[in-house]
Amino acid sequence: MVRELIIDAARSCFSERGYAGTTTRQVASRAGVVENLIFKHFGSKAALFEAAVIEPFRRAADTFVARAIASEDVPQPGEAVARQYVEALYDLLEGHGELLLAATADRSGAQPLLGLMEELERIGTSEMAARDWPGANVKVLARLHFGMVAFNAAFGDALYPTGTGAPTREEVIDEMTAFIVHGSAHRAGDGDKDC
Repeated sequence: MVRELIIDAARSCFSERGYAGTTTRQVASRAGVVENLIFKHFGSKAALFEAAVIEPFRRAADTFVARAIASEDVPQPGEAVARQYVEALYDLLEGHGELLLAATADRSGAQPLLGLMEELERIGTSEMAARDWPGANVKVLARLHFGMVAFNAAFGDALYPTGTGAPTREEVIDEMTAFIVHGSAHRAGDGDKDC
């Protein structure tokens, strides 16, 4: 319980001030604990940043990569692979804008999203080749897809009206999955640039 209070407070502080601008004293104050508990649970500010910001992205990437590796022997439709990715990232960030902001406000040099981006590129390259979908810049696509899913998950409350007319979680995931698959796959070949 105390550990989670500290992690939640750290995410908020890191998202507001970045790594360099956040002190363990500020985190302790926000969490309502004494500062030495941070060092007892995490050892250092760097380890706290690792636990609060980097580790959740690493777990999401590991989950998605494990599913992708497990399905390499039994190919799945592109929609199934894309949906697994969208759901894993959506589940991580839904309602957690502070986590996304903390990851992007990082100035420690840790680059918490880099490992995830590299894995997405690797999987994207493999998926595009397996489906014979040439012509895509997978480095850019990985980041575009991540941005779309992450922002919708983290800030959905600000994007969609509450009450009637608001799309369900499933509707948002369905649309993002379709966008990823069809926006990545259906590209003009060399002979049909005007399509």
